[in-house]
Amino acid sequence: MSFSESIETLRADEAVRRREFPVVESKVYLAHAAVCPLARCVVSAVSDYLAQVGRGGQFEYLHAKAEAGARALAAAMIDATPDEIAFVSSTSAGLSLVAAGLPWKAGDTVVISEGDFPSNVYPWLRLEKLGVRVVPIRTRDGTVTLEQVQAHIDDRTRLVALSSVHYATGARTDVDAIGAFLQSRGILVCVDAIQSLGAVPLSARHVDFLVADAHKWLLGPQGLGVLFVRRSRFAELDPVLVGWKSMEASKDFVQQSLELAHTARRYEPGSLNAIGIIGLHAALEMLQHLGVPAIAARIASLRAPLVAALLRKGYEVLGPPAGTTSGIASFLRDGTDMVALCRTLDQAGIVTSLRHDLAGRACIRVAPHFYNTEAELERLLAGV
Repeated sequence: MSFSESIETLRADEAVRRREFPVVESKVYLAHAAVCPLARCVVSAVSDYLAQVGRGGQFEYLHAKAEAGARALAAAMIDATPDEIAFVSSTSAGLSLVAAGLPWKAGDTVVISEGDFPSNVYPWLRLEKLGVRVVPIRTRDGTVTLEQVQAHIDDRTRLVALSSVHYATGARTDVDAIGAFLQSRGILVCVDAIQSLGAVPLSARHVDFLVADAHKWLLGPQGLGVLFVRRSRFAELDPVLVGWKSMEASKDFVQQSLELAHTARRYEPGSLNAIGIIGLHAALEMLQHLGVPAIAARIASLRAPLVAALLRKGYEVLGPPAGTTSGIASFLRDGTDMVALCRTLDQAGIVTSLRHDLAGRACIRVAPHFYNTEAELERLLAGV
């Protein structure tokens, strides 16, 4: 069952919206920066697959079309090729694969953003035991600028690892400008794209490695992520784990020679998460049908009045000014118990996320997607 509706139809016809996104029948769901609910088309695709394998074995040919389709759609979303896409179990796994697979030398440096999500911190800190130095960029609101990157690199900088969008403030990184500069200097670029892929346009043209989970803005299942590795980096990034699926002749079960696949499949050592692949494929088809630019415009049209209303209520909204962020809007107010408020909202069926700003203050993070409505945000505002 493919998704065929438009954003305009979802806005105009509540019955259609409830049919395609069952979560809205009982909740105002505003936590897509954490985990997403699944659309009907995704649930249907997974259910059909489960019914099929329940009557037989989980043979690869049953998810082969979805696997190829998901690779192609994910690649198209970031201006890459399907051969540069591998599937991993999570963003953390993908970032760890990159960190552990590169040939480091003592004295190499890695530049990261201080206060980034731990998935994009711990894999690099672990390299310190190899003599690699980790250099953090301090930011006020999660925004990392080209000028800051330029000030933190030197002739020993091997890689810069940044998030495309800060998980708490929603601040966006200019991946193209920073990436182009670093590539011109021969410095590797690794991007944690989990808070942008599916919500705002993003290109990997100036990136060497990019990772994103399916279970946030991509509206796919948990337990599956997309890893982009630029083809020119295959020889440099050694697979941390290898198995029969990593090989070029993966169906030759009697061979004993180690010839890695000529595609990013070399980073997939064994059987894939077939259920996740089926669900991700359905979700990516939905996003392709709608178009990420249209999705981004809809999210922005929801965020802007929300931020204005929160400011009128006396809340502080984290991050840079409107227009430079993603769909994330995190807010707090001195004297207000944000933990209790988040709990109250949840009890009222309004799902948000409790996070902390870079100073450690509790805040409520709101992250609507294209199917959310102005009326739902009014319910949120009434609750705060």
